[in-house]
Amino acid sequence: MNLGYGINFAAVLACALSMVLASGCQKKQKAAPKEEKIATVEVALPLVKDIELWDEFTARIEGEKSVEVRSRVNGYLEKICFQDGDYVKEEQLLFEIDPRPFEAVVEACKASVSEIEARIDLAKSNLERAQELLKSNAISKELLESRKSELASASAVYLNAKAKLREALLNLEFTKVRSPISGYVSKRFVDRGNLVSSDTTLMATIVSRDVVYAYFDVSERDLIRYTKNRLFESINNAKKTGPRVELTLLDESKPSHFGYLSYVSNSLNASSIELRANIDNKNGKLYPGMYAKARLNSGKPEKQLLLPELAIGTDLVGRYVLVVNNDSVVEYKPVVVGDLIGNMQIIKSGISPTDKVVINGIQQAVPQNKVNAVLKELK
Repeated sequence: MNLGYGINFAAVLACALSMVLASGCQKKQKAAPKEEKIATVEVALPLVKDIELWDEFTARIEGEKSVEVRSRVNGYLEKICFQDGDYVKEEQLLFEIDPRPFEAVVEACKASVSEIEARIDLAKSNLERAQELLKSNAISKELLESRKSELASASAVYLNAKAKLREALLNLEFTKVRSPISGYVSKRFVDRGNLVSSDTTLMATIVSRDVVYAYFDVSERDLIRYTKNRLFESINNAKKTGPRVELTLLDESKPSHFGYLSYVSNSLNASSIELRANIDNKNGKLYPGMYAKARLNSGKPEKQLLLPELAIGTDLVGRYVLVVNNDSVVEYKPVVVGDLIGNMQIIKSGISPTDKVVINGIQQAVPQNKVNAVLKELK
């Protein structure tokens, strides 16, 4: 019995061992590695296109002409001939100072002139008689010379009196304070009945707004670039032409006011230089004191490489793109970007026109890995 039991146990053990080995082989066959799938991405050659270069700055707006209105004579203010904020024309009457004291001075000067004119007439008559009497030796030459001296003296006094009369008439004219330019007048700074002092009392200010100035500062590096490409040589204020400038207000998405570069300062301040543009403002939307985004057309159109903005990545080092080489392997390339033209980004350096840049499927494009690249055309 014992021997038979032992033989049966060995047979069972051998059978079990063979089943385990068979099962292990099957598992090894099932665990065999599968072939790795290659990701498919879309690539494109950079778009080569002539692009106008624009540089962007922050500009402050000032009036083309700005005048402080002051009186040229002393007196009491009698009339105010405008409403605060009005648009006034050149030579329009703004203020009137009490003219009566000045009218009195004019009348006195006129009387003085009339008196001296009578003295001149008398001196001329005396001289003519003296000349006739001298012919008959009725008077001496000394008396004749005295008559000539009286006429010359009266003539000199007459010239002085006429000058005083002209001054009095000017002062009377200056009692009417007129606008020296066309533009928008501020609120009045003095009310009717107040004493106005000549040259010191500020009465109002006037700013022209048909054309405004946009001032902005550019760096020394930009100045060198503009000098090399001879940008400033196209400025011609006589013809009102120059490099184009566009202004975009704070609440706008695209330029709304246009003009030209008209002035470059003659020296740098803290490594920057001031430029000025003349901007058309006939719609009156630009006010002195405002700020806007100024775009300067900084050169002739040049060929640029363009890529979709979404094809450019950003990491801790900077901007980069993923390129598929001739072996279908993804490469990482850092790039320097320029302006954004719509949804296309200018690439200043880092790639060539023949590089196949990943534009779609960037998440699947891992550097040093192979990909299946599908070439697309950029438009």
